[in-house]
Amino acid sequence: MWQIIEVLQFIGKKEGLQLPPSLAARIAEKSNRNLRRAILSFETCRVQQYPFTDKQTIPPMDWEEYISEIASDIMKEQSPKRLFLVRGKLYELLINCIPPEIILKRLLYELLRKLDAELKHEVCHWAAYY
Repeated sequence: MWQIIEVLQFIGKKEGLQLPPSLAARIAEKSNRNLRRAILSFETCRVQQYPFTDKQTIPPMDWEEYISEIASDIMKEQSPKRLFLVRGKLYELLINCIPPEIILKRLLYELLRKLDAELKHEVCHWAAYY
């Protein structure tokens, strides 16, 4: 993780930005050790607010918010119409080059946060199957 922090600080220095070490550490932590994701989050933070602050929020990726919205749609109503809408949203993610494995993993995570304990095992089983 310290390597990601160093890269973020290097980028900040090259761009002439003052990046607080605590914010760099939080970005690196939230990126789950993914350098590309950390750089994108750093860029998003820069667009959102500069100069940076120690307590600045790190916004989630757009596609993650979209998957959270899909999970909410699934939980609201299970009908053919809703299935059609969710399917369209999933295709939209695929068209935007989000890998299907990542979509399913994130969708599982979001659904597990919203489901009651009885269904969690069954949902995990089918997510592992696919």
